[in-house]
Amino acid sequence: MKRTSLLSLATSSLMLAALVPSLSHATDGVVNFSGSITDVTCNINGQAPGENNITNVELGRISPSIFKAIGDASPFEPFALVLSGAQCADGTKVVVDFDQVGNVDVVTGNLKLIGAAPATGVQIQVFNDNVAAGTKVPLGQSEATPQVATVAGNTATLKFKANYVATAASVGAGSGNSFVRYTLSYK
Repeated sequence: MKRTSLLSLATSSLMLAALVPSLSHATDGVVNFSGSITDVTCNINGQAPGENNITNVELGRISPSIFKAIGDASPFEPFALVLSGAQCADGTKVVVDFDQVGNVDVVTGNLKLIGAAPATGVQIQVFNDNVAAGTKVPLGQSEATPQVATVAGNTATLKFKANYVATAASVGAGSGNSFVRYTLSYK
């Protein structure tokens, strides 16, 4: 009887262990959810919003020699997100949030360069360009006073400018590519 009870207990324990998920496990993937609840959707630079809506900003061919110290920067290149379309309702206020992706430096709020052979000691910074001086956009973080565009005549424009900025005392040559995703919020 004692032997049967021990055998039954051992069998039950093994079955329970097989049915209970392991406490140590690896993550096999990530599911991202995105979207918005809105009755306003504007086209961006003449295209429908979505992953295929890409804005290219050419920052030029810059010599590493212009970066003599940390904080030195190349000339700004302006770019805009022009919102338009029949669904772009007049009076709607629009703000942009630049997402935290793997190539956003959480310390500087700049874009790290990516690719097979990126330049070293330099990043890309983005500024709001809706006022004379412009304010730096801390990419991947909430802005204290984000740029707000108000739709009028079914159109609005969010203006920005970007450049390379030295983040190290020495800048090495290489590609200067990066990207950032963004989400528009309508109010």
